[in-house]
Amino acid sequence: MAKIYNKNEKTDDLNKGRSERFAIYYAPEPFSKFHALGSAWLGRDTQTGKVISQPSIDRMTAKRFFKLTESARHYGFHATLKPPFRLKYGMKQNLLKQAIKEICNNIRPFSIQLDIHLFGKFFALMLPKKNPSIQKLAEAMVRDIDAFRGPSTSKEIEARREKGLSHKENQNLVTWGYPYVFSEFQFHMTLTDRIQSSDEQAIIYDALQSHFEDFLKKNITIEEICLFHQINRQAPFTLVDRFKLGLG
Repeated sequence: MAKIYNKNEKTDDLNKGRSERFAIYYAPEPFSKFHALGSAWLGRDTQTGKVISQPSIDRMTAKRFFKLTESARHYGFHATLKPPFRLKYGMKQNLLKQAIKEICNNIRPFSIQLDIHLFGKFFALMLPKKNPSIQKLAEAMVRDIDAFRGPSTSKEIEARREKGLSHKENQNLVTWGYPYVFSEFQFHMTLTDRIQSSDEQAIIYDALQSHFEDFLKKNITIEEICLFHQINRQAPFTLVDRFKLGLG
């Protein structure tokens, strides 16, 4: 007798062995000081894929600092615009790149300002208030690239729900594969994993203020966005291509 699939079972079977993912990020221009500072802080350069030396942190061992940046290092110095996704069956990387390019052509470069924030127990560079231009860019990437996104598995959906989601976030998860999009989106460049100790939070905050002082509350121009790639869930994300804004 032929197996009868429900929707989730069929999605899970189709995704078996498919762990390659793409993501659309903002990341600073290669070889810029901002890129160099972010890469050094996390200990990995997404441009080259190389692990690099991290700065010394007063009152914290190098081993502990390396541990507190482990997850952030895996994803690289970036801000998420379109969260990691598998390509839908039949979709090709060159078509994905073309779609990203077309969106970018219709959005002009713009500037943002960033500051250090403790965001859900982890530190990130964040906007002091919502920026309509970055919001528009993120929404376009989520909405217009979604045709390329393969469906989430039931395991992935349940893992997200276990962390606790609002009604709106759950709707986003089902529709777009990620809870924090559109009105729930918050631009952030993750700098640490979650830090529970208030003493360690204070040490890291002071170090971040010093490390990024040249870029805090200053205009940072967003001129390009990036396509990142991960060959499997254990591998770090690395840069695939960059796309300039406003060429149309």
